[in-house]
Amino acid sequence: AHGTTTLSFVFQGGVVAAVDSRASIGNFVGSKTTQKVLPVSKHILGTMAGGAADCSFWIRLLRSEAKMHELIHDGRGISVARASRLISNILYQNRGLDLSVGTMIT
Repeated sequence: AHGTTTLSFVFQGGVVAAVDSRASIGNFVGSKTTQKVLPVSKHILGTMAGGAADCSFWIRLLRSEAKMHELIHDGRGISVARASRLISNILYQNRGLDLSVGTMIT
């Protein structure tokens, strides 16, 4: 089997996100300790699966959009729904670029 396994669970106190930590290129394992859960804001996480450079770029872009939302709206953080819709729209607009991005926003 190959690919990234990503799980998230919602419970009364918050969210738990779990992702495997191996980065591979075909049959070659490049790293066994890759960080695949990335903070988007104080209360939102993004997970990455696919090309590391593609995923990192789009999660960083989402992070800057979340920060901009907070600055414009008097410190009110972006919602998970809004962040998810934003990254979804951005990736759809760039669908012709042959990106390798799989992400879950929690």
